[in-house]
Amino acid sequence: MGEVAEVTVKTFPEHIFISDFDGTITRRDFFRVALEQLPAECGRWWQAYEDGRLGHFEALARTFAELRISLDQMDELLRAMEPEPELAHCCGQLEQNRWQLVIASAGCAWYIQRLLSQHQVNPTIYANPGTFSPSHGLRMTLPAGEFFTCPTTGVDKEAIARHYLERGCTIAFAGDGRPDLKPALLAPPHLRFARGWLAEELTRRQEGFLPFERWAEVVTHLPDSAAQPT
Repeated sequence: MGEVAEVTVKTFPEHIFISDFDGTITRRDFFRVALEQLPAECGRWWQAYEDGRLGHFEALARTFAELRISLDQMDELLRAMEPEPELAHCCGQLEQNRWQLVIASAGCAWYIQRLLSQHQVNPTIYANPGTFSPSHGLRMTLPAGEFFTCPTTGVDKEAIARHYLERGCTIAFAGDGRPDLKPALLAPPHLRFARGWLAEELTRRQEGFLPFERWAEVVTHLPDSAAQPT
């Protein structure tokens, strides 16, 4: 899991792009493609979360632990997530335009790091630690002794956003799910990107945002956004 990056004061505002991973950088969430490999009854954990009977972290951790597949099959699941096809190019574009990419995920760092390494990109990552083996599945654990922790999601995305704001940074945020709402609201509307549940909720609250379908659309928009007043 990534460590807190030291933010250096410069003559121009530091631009930090905080992005969710599942359903944002990828089209599909890992837990949803995992459920396709699992018996139907394993869906009860996520249903319990949606019903308010189980926390977000616990629902994911119990689902992931059910997996009994090979490493090759795991890589097939990562491909089934449909990551942004131009991921490496997008990361290069962000760097060129002085945006530091920070991935903030309530999912598991194990599959995030593995997928990103396959695309040869290495951003700062905040996600829940985990280990995988064919015999015990994907075991996700709560962060221990780390910054930005939350008992219900593991990683506290809102705390990550506040960390950079308190250091005078301009932040952009992109996400799609329930854990993304609070950090998204900390970004100005012209630097707030949403799809899925997050877009629906921001619309219901009459909060401004920019919709997207592919992560590359967000990256393309950011150079112009960086020049706008916050």
